[in-house]
Parts: sequence; structure tokens; C-alpha cells
Amino acid sequence: MPRAAFPRLAVGMAVLGLAVGAVFPFFAELLGVPAVYAQTPDFRGACLAAGLVLGAANWLLARHVIGTRLRVLADRLGDVAAVAADPVALASGSAPPVTDLAIPVHSTDSLGAAATAFNALLTALERERRFRSVVHATNDVMVLLTDDGRVAFVSDSVTEVLGWTRAELQDRHASDLLFPEDDHLFTDAGAPITNEGEPSQVFLVRVRHAAGGYRHLEVSSSDRRDDPDIAALLLTARDVTERLELQRRLAHQATHDDLTGLPNRAALLARGAELLAGPVRLAVLLMDLDRFKEVNDTLGHSYGDRLLAQIGPRLTPLLREVDLVARLGGDEFAVLLPDVTPEEAAAAAARLRTALAAPFPVDGFVLDVDVSIGVAVGSGPGEIGGLLRQADVAMYTAKERKSGVELYDPRTDGHDRGRLRRLGHLQQG
Repeated sequence: MPRAAFPRLAVGMAVLGLAVGAVFPFFAELLGVPAVYAQTPDFRGACLAAGLVLGAANWLLARHVIGTRLRVLADRLGDVAAVAADPVALASGSAPPVTDLAIPVHSTDSLGAAATAFNALLTALERERRFRSVVHATNDVMVLLTDDGRVAFVSDSVTEVLGWTRAELQDRHASDLLFPEDDHLFTDAGAPITNEGEPSQVFLVRVRHAAGGYRHLEVSSSDRRDDPDIAALLLTARDVTERLELQRRLAHQATHDDLTGLPNRAALLARGAELLAGPVRLAVLLMDLDRFKEVNDTLGHSYGDRLLAQIGPRLTPLLREVDLVARLGGDEFAVLLPDVTPEEAAAAAARLRTALAAPFPVDGFVLDVDVSIGVAVGSGPGEIGGLLRQADVAMYTAKERKSGVELYDPRTDGHDRGRLRRLGHLQQG
């Protein structure tokens, strides 16, 4: 085991002092001291003693100066080690800045160079602290995955987003937290799929929350396994659950009626155009409630609204999954029946009219309304608006005849395009 530095320095100083004391009598003769005095044992002994005292004094001075500086450096290194040993405090900013531990540089010698190097280390640690603070303070979750899909690092923001602590996720396989249908992101062996050749990719996954349920995360993946400073798959995840829910609500509101929850006119037109684009015969049933205005005028619109809200539940059980019932506005409703004959459409309309003939209970009142239904059937490419217009003509025919249900008949259509052309010709004439 090597000897300690200061004992070796003491031995060196003693040897140096003895050497100086042994040689000094010869220098004394050169300085004019008579040889009879310079070579006496007493003079030589005095020179050796003086050399030892001088060496001891140098040793004490060196130990005080160097030892004090070294003790300061050792104490500061201990403080830095204590701070670096708690990365959470270092990242959160609760620990004092490590640059406060800097050592003053009083010289350019070896001790000054050591102090300068130590201060440079503190600066590097402070930069790392700031970087960790940014990583842990961001709302996004940063994760490093090993080759076998385990969590090597996760930022503190995971607790805010998913409720898990960093310790609970450390070394856990990422697939344990994913929705079962999202397990395609890992191979059968558990390794994450990185899509080699693509430097990064963005995808949506559902991740289990510590309190139960799942959150939708938008994940950006970057393969950094070849980077020696990272050597892992870098994931940056952002919680988009609220954003997706808002988008879903907005999309639903754009295609559904607020009062009844049924599809609206836009949804019916889109579905009708989709059906008419194929070789499917389509029936359109247009319904208008009779005596509904009396309900609004007598009891108020709140009663009328609650009556309208019961229309959908009355009609839906009588329809197929491929059929569509929608509210067009006011007390007007429409139904799409794909792949039916005119006779089948008329029979379905009669069944729906019977269902709506039963009284509607609203806050202790039993409200009776009737309904007139117009039916139009078409096939092949065309405009759904044309079928709606024909069903509207048939519905008003049903009102006039008080028959309840009428199929569209071109002979009763007083508003066809040919009539408009004839009226234009007569006006010009």
C-alpha cells in the first residue's frame, strides 16, 4: 500500500534539511569562515539541526497551504456528490445550484489548475441540472426503452399524465400498460417495432392509468440506440385524450341533432348519397307531425321538445341496422330504407305511423299527435335531394287526402321541372 503524501513529504523535507546542513560548512569556508571553526563537530551539528528545522518549517507551511486547499476541494467534492446522488432534487430545482460550491482560483499553479477543473465540472453539472429540470418539468412524458421493451428512464411528468410514479414504471415492460389492441407495436419477443429506415414515427396509443381506465397518448418515437449518449429508443408522449374527445363531440354535433340525438339533415344527405352511388334501391320516408303546433301553442315549446325527444325511441326498434332515422328540423323526420321495393317501403311507413299514433306521456299530460308520411323510391346514381323532394310532395298529398301514407306519384306532382319550364314559356309568350 503506498504511503500517504504528507508523511512522504516530511521524510523528503528531513532528508533535504540534513543535506543542506551537511553541505553548509563547505559553503561557510567559501564565505570566509575559518576552517578551524567551520569543520568543528559543534558547527556541523548546528548546521544539521538548522537544516532539519528549516525542512520541518517548510513541511508545516506546505501542509498548511496545500492541505487547506485540498480539504476545501474534498469538502466541495463531497457536497457535489451528495447533490448528484439525488437526481430528483437536482432536476426539480430544490437542491441549491452546484455553482455555489465553486472554489476561488488564486494562482495558475497546479492547485489553481485543479480548482479551475473543479469549477468547470460544477458548470457542467449545472447545465445537466437545467436539462433535467426541463425534461421533468415538461407536460410531455419522455421515456427511454431498452432493446427488450423495458423502461430504462421516464420523466416525472408521467405521474401527472398517468398517475404512476417513476419507481413503479422503472424496468417495467411497456406493453404491460398498453390497451390489448395496441400490442402490435411490439414483436412476439417483446422488442419494440422501430420500422427500420424511418428515423422517427408518430402514432396514437391507449395507455392504462394508475387509477383505472385508459388515456390516449400521441407518441413520437425516435430510434437512438446507435447514439452512445442515449443507447435506447426515445419516446415522447403527449396526452391527447381531451383533444380527441372534443373532436369526437364536434364531429357528433356536426352530424346529429342536439334535441333528439338523431342524425341531422347533413348526415342523412351524406348517407343517402353514399347509398345512391351503388346499385341499391333506396326508399325515403318523409314524416311530418300533425297537430304538433297545437302542443307548442297550448303547453309551450318545452313540452313539444320532450315529445320530439320520444320520436327516435319509438321508431328505432322497428328499423333494421342498415336503416337511418334523422330529424330534419322542427317536427319533420326522415327515414332511409335501403334495398326495399315501393310496396315494402309503404308497409314500413304504415308500421311507423302506427307506432307514433300511441299517446306521448309528458309531465302528466297524455299528448296525441298524428303523422303524415310521404314515400319516394329510387335507384342508381342520383341526388338524394331529388328523392327528398318527391317524398315531400307525397307527404303533402297524404296531408291533403288525410290518408296517412302516400307513395310519390308523378301525376300528382304539381311542382315538377316540366311544369316550371311550361310556366316560363307561357310567361315569355
